Amino acid sequence: MSTPLHSILAEKGWDVITVLDTDPLPRVCETLARHGVGGAPVLDGAGRLVGLVSERKIVEAVALHPAGLGALVARDVMAANTPVATPDEDSLNTARRMTRTHCRHMPVVDNGRLVGLVSIGDLVKYRIEHAEHLAEELQNYVSNSGHASVKVSGI
Repeated sequence: MSTPLHSILAEKGWDVITVLDTDPLPRVCETLARHGVGGAPVLDGAGRLVGLVSERKIVEAVALHPAGLGALVARDVMAANTPVATPDEDSLNTARRMTRTHCRHMPVVDNGRLVGLVSIGDLVKYRIEHAEHLAEELQNYVSNSGHASVKVSGI
């Protein structure tokens, strides 16, 4: 079993950049750009998750509505019924679901409430750091065990 999402979010941070479903598209773009993120959960006026807006959905809107972008709001360009994860979900399973559904951002929901957001980049970063840590531990174990070590090169 791999690491649960709550462990990754504890490292990354639980803060989530969100937009309202009524936010005009230029404000949505400004929010994403200001925070350096590629997607954001969309909330309704009551704070409920209703979708996810992403760079991909914005590009689609530009292609479909080049003359009327100013009239669009987040609700018009978001992906509704976006898959969600729970804090206890296995991160490897989340990565598989994100790959299968072609989504780069997945809201994390606990008891119907948005509590976090993970991106495919967050999961890859965590896996790389974890693999590097394991490799270092194995190298230290072999070096300190009194056993001969073998160095493989050219792979």
